[in-house]
Amino acid sequence: MKKNTSEYPSIFRPLTIGGTSVRHRIMITGHTQLYGANGTITERHIDYYRERAIGGAALLILEQQAAHPAGRNYHAGCEAWDPKAIPWYEKLGKAVHEHGCKQFVQLFACGAQGSGTQYFDDWRPLWAASQIPSAVTEEMPIAMEQPHINELVEHFVQSAVNVQKSGLDGVEIHAAHSQLLGEFLSPAFNKRTDGYGGSIENRCRIVLEVGKAIRDAVGDSFALGLRISFDEFLGPAGITPEQSEKQLQIFSKSGLFDFFDLSAGGYHTLHIAVAPMGTMKEAFLAESAKRARAAIGKNIPLFIVGRFLDLAKAEEVLKEGEVDMVAMTRAHMADAHIISKSTSGATSDVTHCIGANVCISRLVENREVTCFQNPSMGRESYWGRGTLKRAEKLKKISVVGGGPAGLRFAGTAAARGHSITIYESCGTMGGRMNMLKVLPTRGSWQRAIDNLLTRAEKNGVSLETSTSFENQAVEADIIILATGSNWTTTGYSPYRPERLSIPGHELDLVLDIDSAIKKAVENPHSLGKRVVIVDETGEYLPLGLAEILATANVHVEIVSPRPFVGADTLRTLDMPYVLPRLKKLAVKLTPSHFVEEILPHSLSVYDIWGGEKEVRDEIDTVVFAMTKLPNETSHGKILSSGTPCQKVGDVIAPRKIEAIYYDAEKLGRSV
Repeated sequence: MKKNTSEYPSIFRPLTIGGTSVRHRIMITGHTQLYGANGTITERHIDYYRERAIGGAALLILEQQAAHPAGRNYHAGCEAWDPKAIPWYEKLGKAVHEHGCKQFVQLFACGAQGSGTQYFDDWRPLWAASQIPSAVTEEMPIAMEQPHINELVEHFVQSAVNVQKSGLDGVEIHAAHSQLLGEFLSPAFNKRTDGYGGSIENRCRIVLEVGKAIRDAVGDSFALGLRISFDEFLGPAGITPEQSEKQLQIFSKSGLFDFFDLSAGGYHTLHIAVAPMGTMKEAFLAESAKRARAAIGKNIPLFIVGRFLDLAKAEEVLKEGEVDMVAMTRAHMADAHIISKSTSGATSDVTHCIGANVCISRLVENREVTCFQNPSMGRESYWGRGTLKRAEKLKKISVVGGGPAGLRFAGTAAARGHSITIYESCGTMGGRMNMLKVLPTRGSWQRAIDNLLTRAEKNGVSLETSTSFENQAVEADIIILATGSNWTTTGYSPYRPERLSIPGHELDLVLDIDSAIKKAVENPHSLGKRVVIVDETGEYLPLGLAEILATANVHVEIVSPRPFVGADTLRTLDMPYVLPRLKKLAVKLTPSHFVEEILPHSLSVYDIWGGEKEVRDEIDTVVFAMTKLPNETSHGKILSSGTPCQKVGDVIAPRKIEAIYYDAEKLGRSV
């Protein structure tokens, strides 16, 4: 289909970056995939970047490549200083260049934000600007001395030379997000009293030394840029916008850099740098970019990040003329073809990022990164564009259940030519996501539902809501059971393996969390004045219910046997937003405790590490967010019908949303 770029005139203008020209103004920043092996990128990386080049991106920046052995911080990290990287960079360049895309490489060193024992055969102390441990890893580094600095500069140079030899198009020095060079720039990490500390000029010194040494080695025609955090959001304790303006003036006057890549935040404030759902507005760094532009002048290209979800917002910001490139990184993780779809009349087909931050959660766990909405991310070689083939034998398929598993399966199977009908007993499609979307700040889950519905409808799936499949006279070649799972109210817990339930679980005041949310949304006072939520999930769901209730002046306590309440929200970066709101609403958080017994208007809890039981009196409702079991209540008649059946999603075993999408995509491609 012929592309129509007239709707985005500011985007579709070429840009010259040093000696490199890019065809338009949408890029993807360096971001972590953790697909490396043996210190280099892999075919999985190449497939990933190729897919986004095919999708229309103009500029890609490779995930951070360690410029020195002390600079690595991920188990699957990659090393740019070693010549073994060159052949892989060559393959990457060939893969993206044939689609008109340019590829830069981000060079970094982790500083205090790492682990000195990450690599089993190379344990070493972390290098940092000062002996200030990370707020996340908490490992004490050494303060670099001059020989360390000299060695670091040499390795950055060798890394850049390797990239240039490979035929890639440029390098970006990473001096943002509390990484090593960013630590030198930040008063939160740099407590030095020598020539690399104190004044802003001194704190910039190491970046200038790295930049000059690289420029001397690669020449003037090879693109060289710098990524910084414009604001660490730590007030005067960290880098402020005023300090960044002065830093940018110093860096721009040096004449070393062909572009500046503007980000924000650091390891204290990752929740701002990679903002989760319902928090930061789109393009939230646009005002910072205006200040940066004033500092560097009009002649140096300025890149910007900041939660850009579609081309319309990028066009709006570019039209103002303060920035030259807009990064749409998570947007491209959710849909590698967002640009080609948006310029070919298929904007409605775009799978939009919702900020669920499953990608970040996996990164925190040091596992390969993917997007839950896009199971092909990281699996492009077998699930990327062009891999979905028409089925050899077309079938009539009935899907029982219109949640994420049923919808994802149906969209994929229908794209292969099968005739699909989904039967959903509720009035709306979406399954478990319908519970999430009604919680405070969680409205974007509706977009995830819409993404699934659009894909299914485009491929001809028939959607039957408020329809019980068991009552239908259906002739199908195969039935897909996607009936999901249900929360239980037994109170069974692996923390108490000697008992199958909490005594008193059968009392009327006990509700499962889904039922409690439905009641609370209709009337937050319907659960009474005092509510205890027993949570073993660590997820957002119980926190969201607590916020609904507490906002209506209901007294809420969340009891959890886990070390702290809402543990999983730390990995998705939601915790720094939701827990302060709950604290302000006087929600009581009681970790490392569990329920011994429930009585008609009270319950007893105990500290799992010992001590006397405590009684909570005058309790109106106890909500269990504990165990889910497959919903198989309607399967008997279906299974006895003689029609072949397969299960998909939570009805097999309740799991995380990314596992459900994966199951459904895999089955949709094989049925």
